[in-house]
Amino acid sequence: MDTFLQDLRIGWRGLARTPGFTAVVVLVMALGIGANSMVFGITNSLLFRKTQYFDEQRSVSLYRTIPKQNERRSEWSMPDFRDVRERVKSYEAIGGFTGWQAYVTLGREPERFEAALVSPGLMRVFQAPPVLGREFTTLEEEKSRALGVVMISERMWRERFNSDTAVLGRTLKVNGRVREIVGVAAVNFRYPDNSDFFVPLYYDPTEDSREADYIDIVARLKPGVTIPQANAEIEAIAADLSKQYPRPDAVLSARVASFREEFVDDVGPMLAVLMAAVGFVLLIACANVANLLLARGAGRQREIALRFALGATRGRIVRQLLTESIIVSLLGGLFGILLAVWGRDLVLSSIPLPLPFWMDFSTDPNTLLFTIGASMLAALLAGLAPALQTSQVDVHEALKEGGLHGTSGRGRSRLRSTLVVAEIALALVLLTGSGLMIRSFLNMANQRSSVKTEGLMTGRFTMPIAVYASQESKLAFTDGLMQQMRALPGVEAVSAIQALPLSRNAWNRNFRLDGDATGPDAPRRVTYYSIVRPEYFKTMGIEMTTGRDFTALDDSTTQKVAIVSETAARTLWPGKDPIGQRFNWGAEDTTGWKTVIGVVSDVYQHIEGKRPPVTIYVPHMQDPQQTLTLVVKHTNPPGAMIGAMRRTLLARDGDMPLYETRTMDESVTFALWENRLWASLMSVFATLALVIAAIGIYGVMAYSVAQRTQEIGIRMALGAVRKDVMGMVLGQALKLTLIGVGIGLAGAYGMTRLMASVLFGVSPNDPPTFVGVTLILAFSALLAAWVPADRATRVDPMVALRSE
Repeated sequence: MDTFLQDLRIGWRGLARTPGFTAVVVLVMALGIGANSMVFGITNSLLFRKTQYFDEQRSVSLYRTIPKQNERRSEWSMPDFRDVRERVKSYEAIGGFTGWQAYVTLGREPERFEAALVSPGLMRVFQAPPVLGREFTTLEEEKSRALGVVMISERMWRERFNSDTAVLGRTLKVNGRVREIVGVAAVNFRYPDNSDFFVPLYYDPTEDSREADYIDIVARLKPGVTIPQANAEIEAIAADLSKQYPRPDAVLSARVASFREEFVDDVGPMLAVLMAAVGFVLLIACANVANLLLARGAGRQREIALRFALGATRGRIVRQLLTESIIVSLLGGLFGILLAVWGRDLVLSSIPLPLPFWMDFSTDPNTLLFTIGASMLAALLAGLAPALQTSQVDVHEALKEGGLHGTSGRGRSRLRSTLVVAEIALALVLLTGSGLMIRSFLNMANQRSSVKTEGLMTGRFTMPIAVYASQESKLAFTDGLMQQMRALPGVEAVSAIQALPLSRNAWNRNFRLDGDATGPDAPRRVTYYSIVRPEYFKTMGIEMTTGRDFTALDDSTTQKVAIVSETAARTLWPGKDPIGQRFNWGAEDTTGWKTVIGVVSDVYQHIEGKRPPVTIYVPHMQDPQQTLTLVVKHTNPPGAMIGAMRRTLLARDGDMPLYETRTMDESVTFALWENRLWASLMSVFATLALVIAAIGIYGVMAYSVAQRTQEIGIRMALGAVRKDVMGMVLGQALKLTLIGVGIGLAGAYGMTRLMASVLFGVSPNDPPTFVGVTLILAFSALLAAWVPADRATRVDPMVALRSE
């Protein structure tokens, strides 16, 4: 320990004597280690970090699966949930829920809150007893809408009710129904979806169909029960239910999965790509630092020779040099943590959605340990080879030179060149991955350009079922609202749709064509579908390619009609005129056949879609929905238009808020935020790698020019001109670059195949991307070598010859 402390003191004094060199090395290390620390911290928080209410071994989700559709995470119907709850034996608690929206007036105007319809027992799954009052404990609350009760989150109780213990028994108007507050949920418990209000999940045997899948099931395993055991039980129950209540369109199964699985499935591939990217950044940083340490070691040849002459062993010298590497790596790790925190906060601030309540991205011990480990690994990777190389010194030759110049030696030159080649190869792999992500994002954005955005304002509203239960009341309210909106100054057109394009709110539904076989051999057909008002396509600028639009006459008293997308027309009725074709919503559809009256151009419904989807539109007048999104074409300033829309809605119903108010351009941007974030992160890491690699090339060329000053002077004295010297130096840089590019292209060809699942509209081995990043890297390398090359041409032959 005494020797180690002595090494630290000596190393620190040596680094302090060269502050410029130390600052550069620490900065490079901080960038590499900081990027790794940031991405690891985010990955750890999403996939591995323990949370307050989730037990990794016992908290599970129960999914219904549809093998025929390759669907692994489907919801359950309310009747099936009740059957599962009665039959399972492996769980000590089980609950069901579905996401909801609560519209509550707590101040001057109504507000929209995230909420959930939950079954009795849901909070027992998470062992989250209320801090005040009770949870829903009786099945009577599941059977009757008349029992108007509500629970609120602890956050809501604290922020909006000032933690008043007299809140129990108070009444609130929630979605048009007066409800009594019976409990306050556990501290920080807002499951699911950051819910602030919890209402009993209602069951009506006359309304709830076994084909209406909208319930998510969560459960807590009994002690000693494993996930495979619980999985076998739920598969058997699902098989029995499938036999007892066969569906005409699918054979169903089920499975049990830990809560983490869905997050791993959703973000795991992209996080793996990011971890690989920052790993490359760290390797490039280590290679760069190793080159800097080699350059520094070349100037310490006389010092090392004197140490040997005084009796130091090679092992002692190597240890001392490694200690210096450890010091700069730990300093880099310290500043890297600060960079990681800053970068993490910047990434989180760019997310336009509230984060789930259970996510905690604060720096934890695991992230600190990872950073320390990365620092030590970086010290070894960056310091070992230079330490071994520097300790190989000819004592007699070094002492004879009198300390004026060190000698580089062929071995050291080869090592420096090898490190530069490695930097270039790694940078090219990372640049290629970044280029593919950017191309993927641009393709996604361009292919969504069918949605016109200019002069369009949108906003959602929900008609509470307690007030607007009948079709007549919903239609009367919406018809009146449309008329008032059209009368607003600056408004050119108004319509509405159940789910905007790209909003992720589009529904899918099974359907059957007229003429399809029935029974087990019936074809499986699924479509996106949406409910629209008349003039929606005109307002949105979506082309009607054939047929006609919906009108106010397409109501419940007339023939059921529909409009389909071009892809639907081409896919469902190839070679036929789609106008007049018929379909229905399956064997149990009691509303009758729908007739196609028009075809419109394709519009993407989900941002992740690889191809334009099969989409069917039906008129709101024939299928009124509680929630609609207004689409207003106008010439007003956006802020003024939002205010006018909100005032118009409140004038018709003072308890109904207008929410998710955005311009259509903002809606499209919002839909792309996640893909933009991934592409931006990859671009930042790739740019960082490119800069570090360019610094490495500059360092090698500058050092080479310094070592060859006498040679260059002799060449110029013998008649070499500027062009010859410039070509010699740039030629050396180009040679290293070409070797690095060749190795990097081979590595990129293999590595980018792992990105296939996260790319859109671009091949993992996309030729334009490979060519483009190669040219960028080659140009950057030659640009980095230009300054040393230019310096070489300015050598004075007489000064160079006298230098020895």
